[in-house]
Amino acid sequence: MIQRRSREGSTEPLALEVEGLTVTYGKEPALWNADVRLGRGSLAAVVGPNGAGKSTLLKAALGVVPRVSGRVRVLGEDPARRRRLVAYVPQRTSVDWDFPTTVLDVVMMGTYGRLGWFRRPGREERAMALGALEQMELADLADRQISELSGGQQQRVFLARALVQDAEVYFMDEPFAGVDAVTEQSVASLMGHLAQRGKTILSVHHDLATVPRYFEHAVLLNRVVQAVGTVKEVFHRGNLDRLYGGRVPADVPELAST
Repeated sequence: MIQRRSREGSTEPLALEVEGLTVTYGKEPALWNADVRLGRGSLAAVVGPNGAGKSTLLKAALGVVPRVSGRVRVLGEDPARRRRLVAYVPQRTSVDWDFPTTVLDVVMMGTYGRLGWFRRPGREERAMALGALEQMELADLADRQISELSGGQQQRVFLARALVQDAEVYFMDEPFAGVDAVTEQSVASLMGHLAQRGKTILSVHHDLATVPRYFEHAVLLNRVVQAVGTVKEVFHRGNLDRLYGGRVPADVPELAST
């Protein structure tokens, strides 16, 4: 197992290890022999063209879709054994927002893993959920039906739910997609705050122009992982031209020419 040394000189497992991960839909490979390793505190964007397997990488790592081969370790263990330490923020468009529930109830769902099946959220969990909504600037909407919120507000509710879970590893599937400027800044601020606390974030991201602004690491994926590393190391014009088949906009800023 690949490990890194802690400040005390002992070793600790990586936050996320994906080794040889292959996923197929029918006979078509969606992800092929993928390797990704991230240390604690990593803030990483998964970047690639449409149909590249970005969401599949997250879902396969979580065990939501079956793997043909490969293994995944979260903090040195199978993800099933680390379930309480893993949070998932799905694509907003994949959720049935007409389900009759309030904003506060959705956020309190983030406490279920800690409570187990037989305990209901109580005063402490309610206070935690309200605190997370306050952090996401949604406290005044706690009793609102989730269907009544704007798209950006709905996204912030999901982020508040993940925040309440207090996980160690966060998988986020396009958290910036289709949101307003206020929500975009809220998402970026939250991810940076979590990373500073030693949490690890792996996020599918489409806007190439903002990768250097919001992320420290990048996973370049087009069914095969083409590069993993810091943004300075791997997020440059040569790699992106190969990743997108030469269709990277010329005006994307902050890219090296190498």
